[in-house]
Amino acid sequence: MFSIFKSKKIIVTGHTGFKGSWLTAWLDVLGAKVTGISLPPPTNPSHYNELKLDSLVNDIRLDIRNLEELKEIFLKVDPDFVFHLAAQPLVQKSYNSPVDTYTSNFIGSLNVLESLKGLNNCCVVMITSDKSYYNKEWEWGYRENDELGGLDPYSASKGATEIMIRSHINS
Repeated sequence: MFSIFKSKKIIVTGHTGFKGSWLTAWLDVLGAKVTGISLPPPTNPSHYNELKLDSLVNDIRLDIRNLEELKEIFLKVDPDFVFHLAAQPLVQKSYNSPVDTYTSNFIGSLNVLESLKGLNNCCVVMITSDKSYYNKEWEWGYRENDELGGLDPYSASKGATEIMIRSHINS
């Protein structure tokens, strides 16, 4: 089933983060040709550094808010798959840095979608968060048809991103 990734060119945004480093390591084991686009690892120590992933992938340090450079990388790599995980991921930080949170999460995601234009046969997985759904204090998980929204900047940025992704797909 996962042999689909063998020898495929894959871009992972946010590859130095916790989830991104796990995905990058897994794709490497599956034989994919991974290009990672990210800021430096957010913690020290980091899972990314512990696995020495920089020696296994094409490691590119770039802020995804830089549209022109992002487009150049996408065109150069010409990926078969893109996994977009790059984001400002912390609710608490979003209170102190709402502009950074919105621009990273919303504009960064928009830039990834814009960078896909002109590519042939590329599949993309856009990762947001369960926080993109309005918190109703349910005991079960949220579904894609539940109400979007959030009371903090992080959640609102992810809800807005979900709306933007849907709009981008449909337009």
